[in-house]
Amino acid sequence: MECSTPTNFGSYLKDKRIEKGLNIVQLSETSGMSAAQISRIENGKRGVPKPENIKSLALALEVPYEELMRQAGYL
Repeated sequence: MECSTPTNFGSYLKDKRIEKGLNIVQLSETSGMSAAQISRIENGKRGVPKPENIKSLALALEVPYEELMRQAGYL
């Protein structure tokens, strides 16, 4: 299973978050993930999140789960 690089996924996540008009704290509150964890993902300092975390982010960002999974390199 080929995974996206953390930096590429992080940039994608940040773009989606900004596109939705959310700051990191707002995304944290709606996704249930910590703001620090989201920040590390966006900055490429943390690996690609697990599928269950991607699902939380997809719901919070109102983005199809499959789209985020594809960006993360799972699909």
